Amino acid sequence: MESAHASDSARRLVVLAAVCMAALALPLAFSGGAVATPAIGRDLGGGPAAANWITNAFMLAFGSLLMAAGTLADRYGRRRLFAYGVAGFTLSSLVLGFAPSILVVDLLRAAQGIAAAAALAGGTAALAQEFDGHARTRAFSALGTTFGIGLAFGPVLAGWLIAQFGWRAIFATGDSTANMLLATWVAKSP
Repeated sequence: MESAHASDSARRLVVLAAVCMAALALPLAFSGGAVATPAIGRDLGGGPAAANWITNAFMLAFGSLLMAAGTLADRYGRRRLFAYGVAGFTLSSLVLGFAPSILVVDLLRAAQGIAAAAALAGGTAALAQEFDGHARTRAFSALGTTFGIGLAFGPVLAGWLIAQFGWRAIFATGDSTANMLLATWVAKSP
């Protein structure tokens, strides 16, 4: 019986760690694109409207699909939607680093916003399913804290990465392979 309890606790910690890692990466995408907009515009050209869509495409896709993603999480599985969202976010982040035009950046930012909505909706639903009572309060406190850290330090990190390595670096660091692997493991666990 103790081994089953230890196994449940370990699984819950892995779920919490995966969701918190995503919550740290997602705000970097919110703020990173906004901080990089002038550098992207200088490098790829495009007018002010195209440059505005670097941020708008992400935010509109994310905001408008967040509730729909919650419904999909209920229907198809919370962990599964979280894993697909993180995988899509990772893939779009990596491809953004190779975008040849501002139009491609804008389209990929919309795809990144869709994936971020899936990751956040699936992740928060998974936490609500895994934790009860005070443990749920602590789990969501950890989630809020990591999200806040990402929001607070995202612009600073994005600015530093742009200064050191160019704007493409912010998208290479938008999510990690470890996060994708954790999300995949979470999705496959019972």
